[in-house]
Amino acid sequence: MFNDEYNFHVDTLPMAHKLDEVSTKVRHTNEAVVVMESAVIASEHEAAAKITNKLDVGFFNVVMSQIAQKVANERAQSAALAMELMQQQKALQNLQTRMTNDYNMISARYGKLFASLNTELKNRITELDKPLMEYCNQHVKKLDNRIYGLVSNVPVYQSETLTASQSIAAAHIKANAQQLIEAAAHYITSDNEQRTKSQDIQMDAVEQEVYYVPVVIDEENTETMQGVMSVKNNPTLQSQLSDRAYQQLTKGVSDSMPSLQWHDDPAKVKQIQQNFLAMVENANMPKRMKDIMLRISNSSFATL
Repeated sequence: MFNDEYNFHVDTLPMAHKLDEVSTKVRHTNEAVVVMESAVIASEHEAAAKITNKLDVGFFNVVMSQIAQKVANERAQSAALAMELMQQQKALQNLQTRMTNDYNMISARYGKLFASLNTELKNRITELDKPLMEYCNQHVKKLDNRIYGLVSNVPVYQSETLTASQSIAAAHIKANAQQLIEAAAHYITSDNEQRTKSQDIQMDAVEQEVYYVPVVIDEENTETMQGVMSVKNNPTLQSQLSDRAYQQLTKGVSDSMPSLQWHDDPAKVKQIQQNFLAMVENANMPKRMKDIMLRISNSSFATL
C-alpha cells in the first residue's frame, strides 16, 4: 500500500490584487459611463433646446410673414377700393351737379310756362267777367234812372184842368210801365243767355252715370245654417275695378243682404231665362258645358 501525502498551498493574494484592479477599472468605467451619460443627456437637452428655439423662431417667422403678406394684400385691396370710391364720389358729384343744373333749367322753364299760363288764365277770366261788368256799367245806371223816373208826381192844378192832368199823368205812368215791362223782359232774356253761357263755360257740372255690374250672391242651407247669404269673389270683376271700388261694391251688397228677399216674378224670371239662354248660346265654350248650363236653367228661379 502506498501511503503518499500531498500538501497543496494555494495563494489567492495575486488573484485578489487582480480583482482589486479589475474592480477599480470597472468603477472607473462606471464613472466614465455616468459622465458620458450625463454629457449625452446634457448635449441632448441642449440640442433639444436649440431645436425648440429654432422651431419657435421659425414658426413665429412663418406666422409673421403670413400676417405681413395678408396685411399687404388687405392694404392693396383697401387702396384699390379707396381709389374706386374716390372715382365713384367724383362721378356722383358730377352727376349731382348735372342733375342740379338740369333741375334749375327745368324749374325755370316750367316756372315761365306756369307764369304764362297764369297770365293767360287771368286774361281769360277777365274776358269772361267783361260782359258782366259791361252789363252792370250799362244797365245799372239806366235801371236806377228808371226807378227814379217812375216816382209819381202829384199834380196840383186848377179844377178846370184836373181831368186833363190826370189823363196825362195816367198816360205817362202807362208808358213808363210799358218800358219797365220791356226792360224786365230784356233783362230776363239776357240773364237766361248769360246763364246758358256760364253753364257752357263751367266744367263742374258733370252728369253722373250709373253702371250695373254682375254680383253673385250665394245662399247656403245646411243643418247648422239656414238661409246664410254671402257674396262670391269675382276675379274678372275685380280685375276690371280698382281695389277700393271692388271693396265698396262687396261691402254695399253685404250690408244690403239682410233686406233681400226672394220673390216669384214669372215675367222677370222669363226675361232672365231668355237673357241667360242667349248668353249661353253666344258663349265660346264646349257644348258639354252649355248643356249643363241649360239643364241648370230649366230648374225653378226666384229673384231678389
